[in-house]
Amino acid sequence: MSAPRPLSTHVEEIGPGRLEIDAAELRVVGGPDKGARVALGSETLTIGCAGDSGLVLHDPTVSARHAEVAIGARGYVIHDLGSKNGVVLNGWPVERVPLCDRMQLRLGRTTLQVRALGSRHAIPLVRPGQFGPLVAHSVKMRAAVAMLEQLAMSDVTVLLEGETGAGKEVAAQALHGFGARSRGPFCVFDCGAVAPSLIAAELFGHERGAFSGAEADRAGVFEQAEGGTLFCDEIGELPLDAQPMLLRAIDAKTIRRLGASRERHCDVRVVAATHRNLEEEVRGGRFRKDLYYRMAVARVRLPPLRERAEDIAVLARNFAVELGVPLPPELLAVLSSYGWPGNVRELRNVIARLAAQPSNLSEILPGASGGGDALFDGAKLRPLTEARGHASDDFERRYLTEALARAGGSVSGAAELAGVSRQLFTKLVAKHQLRLKDRDA
Repeated sequence: MSAPRPLSTHVEEIGPGRLEIDAAELRVVGGPDKGARVALGSETLTIGCAGDSGLVLHDPTVSARHAEVAIGARGYVIHDLGSKNGVVLNGWPVERVPLCDRMQLRLGRTTLQVRALGSRHAIPLVRPGQFGPLVAHSVKMRAAVAMLEQLAMSDVTVLLEGETGAGKEVAAQALHGFGARSRGPFCVFDCGAVAPSLIAAELFGHERGAFSGAEADRAGVFEQAEGGTLFCDEIGELPLDAQPMLLRAIDAKTIRRLGASRERHCDVRVVAATHRNLEEEVRGGRFRKDLYYRMAVARVRLPPLRERAEDIAVLARNFAVELGVPLPPELLAVLSSYGWPGNVRELRNVIARLAAQPSNLSEILPGASGGGDALFDGAKLRPLTEARGHASDDFERRYLTEALARAGGSVSGAAELAGVSRQLFTKLVAKHQLRLKDRDA
């Protein structure tokens, strides 16, 4: 039998470029969902017991958001999302690993097998660079920007999906700036930041005397965005009873101010964004199906920063120039190794804090791989031998903490997971002065 073959990608730099990737699927070969399968594609696949997962596993030992599979520069990669029982390959827990044909992975009591389908599919890419303020050097962002470029000159409604801080508003600004409406206004309506009683007035405006306190006529965001783009941020937070008002305004292209007797025509392109899975919100009765289909004429997913590592250094340099902060190569290496749960917004905030506290990296970014303390003493690079010692201590401390967390605080259980004696594990815990919930379990 031949050795397992990696599921590869191949980038062709012809014209705008394209990404070719092996078609593959995940099969459940062990566990409660044995026989289930799901195709791998250009979208990130979330695996877990949550109902909105791409692959739903009815296994009590699987976390709600257990792992995800995404396209990397050289193929599909599975990434553990901090699950309780981890992703296990050949008996070893892994945080991030490329997928190979016939590879088997354990998630709790479930076993998954990767199978190549013998074909390939192509994804359009733009060349590495920027689309307005959007940085696109990674494969995922180059694919997203390719879609944004195609949509910019059209007038269709676009739904931008992605985690908080991933850059959805920046993408909306790029759509506006490179579109036919670029000379018109770009207005933002934050659906989650307006009190329900004020939504109609904020969207459509009001006439003088329409309600107590309405002392003058006021235009709403639809009128303010006339001839331009209205960006409805976090559309999934819009209350259910307010959703028909927005749907009618988009469909009819007319609005009526509160207290007015006549309707006004509005020539506005609507771009919306959400961090929620709106399909799941529709199934749960929290979002109107007709509004969802109206908003999602075109959908673009912006990948989280952890899926676009090639963009981190470029983004960091851009923010550093903007904020006037020096970025030595050693610091870029630390930034590129971090997981960035707060995405691009968190990266910018870190650079801003470094500008104010240049010698305090370990407090600003305590979770970076290798640890800020390992590389730097204040703003000064440590000697190699000293840095190695600090990195070793940092790794040991994080390993012990993770083992204890996975063992529910049990020292005996954590020692078993670590493959060492309870006596040695206890000694290491004392060395690092870790607090224990259960010393005797």
